[in-house]
Amino acid sequence: MPELRSALFLDFDNLISGLRDGAGSEVALRFAQQPETWLERLLGDRPRRALLRRCYMNPAGSLDDEDGSRFRYSEFRWAFMAAGFEVIDCPKLTRLKNAADVRIALDAMEAMLSPAHFDEFNLLSTDSDFVPLLLRLRAADRRTRLVAHPEVGRIVRSAADEVIGLDLLAGWLGWQASPEPGKPFGGQVAADLLGVVRDIMSDAQDPVHVPHLGQMVRNRTGRTLRGSDFAGYGSLDALLAAAGGFVRRDGPGGGHVLRPEWADQPPAA
Repeated sequence: MPELRSALFLDFDNLISGLRDGAGSEVALRFAQQPETWLERLLGDRPRRALLRRCYMNPAGSLDDEDGSRFRYSEFRWAFMAAGFEVIDCPKLTRLKNAADVRIALDAMEAMLSPAHFDEFNLLSTDSDFVPLLLRLRAADRRTRLVAHPEVGRIVRSAADEVIGLDLLAGWLGWQASPEPGKPFGGQVAADLLGVVRDIMSDAQDPVHVPHLGQMVRNRTGRTLRGSDFAGYGSLDALLAAAGGFVRRDGPGGGHVLRPEWADQPPAA
């Protein structure tokens, strides 16, 4: 079997968030601290050389583990450099979005057109925005692999030659599925909603009015909190607790959602 010349593009923030929401922060932390563990499995199914390895990361992002310790993404830079990655900083351009997906698309197109021929492109991201890129790479007769959520949509799945689910990646890191509802990779809706609520509240400067939270979730996911049975948790309060210990303070229109550190502060006048 001939050796493939491969390029690998990792949307770090996207992947670590997906693993955190689907398999828990311990697995996500292992992914970030020990990239060689999963990289060997990802690249070792057939002869290949990963000539280009790029990791796109918002250095100011963070991951909280089960003990409440907070790890800045910048702390993981050394581990990826030791695994042969070029780490590219992609700070947020808006409150909720960094430029990783645009940078990946531009760099992948540049690699496709470079004199160093790449047979295969590996994209590690669950972002559906990459469908046009995947189709363009296929049209140029390049093999494509996508590492994404196990329930990624059919349109995204059909655009890649091979899709590797985050559940498989988590399994390489020692994770085992849980039968509990709303828990690890128990459904894309649950994972999406938990991640979006967590991101919204992490970026919030003040308590978020419940209707406003619901509208932001709907704008970003196309789903409603109530229509999803609150991501399978049965109530808003249970969903907020699962998303990160956020709490709801009663008030008009359903009240406001607070981060845990705000809970003891008196309501604004």
